[in-house]
Amino acid sequence: MYKKILLFLAATSLNIIVLPKSSFAQTTGFQTPTGNIHCELVGEEQENLRCEIGSLLKPRPPQPYRGFCEFDWGGGLLLSDVGKPNILCISDTIRDRNKYVLPYGRSWSNGGFTCVSRSTGLTCTNTTGNGFFLSREKWRVF
Repeated sequence: MYKKILLFLAATSLNIIVLPKSSFAQTTGFQTPTGNIHCELVGEEQENLRCEIGSLLKPRPPQPYRGFCEFDWGGGLLLSDVGKPNILCISDTIRDRNKYVLPYGRSWSNGGFTCVSRSTGLTCTNTTGNGFFLSREKWRVF
């Protein structure tokens, strides 16, 4: 009888070790299930959300003027805590295959930003309701 109780306690204590779902909301970044989109909080106070898309923005937006970006233009978007997002001109990357994978149908929230992962694409917003939608086929800002 004593062994059964000890076994029961050991089995139930494993449930306590499992991280709660809410703990993933506190990660500073994530990737989509396909690995095509990676997002990370950036800035001195993590006041911006940077999302890179491996397949680039489609359709590719024109640069503000010729030679504006000498690096990778249209590799993603940068969303500040207020206002609309900006198109990235990047020479580095935040891509990391070890980032938390945000499953389809789930959301991620941190620093006033919320992102929702769907099989059709990723939607992210800031506290003022501005944001963007990213997918392999299209993108838009709002």
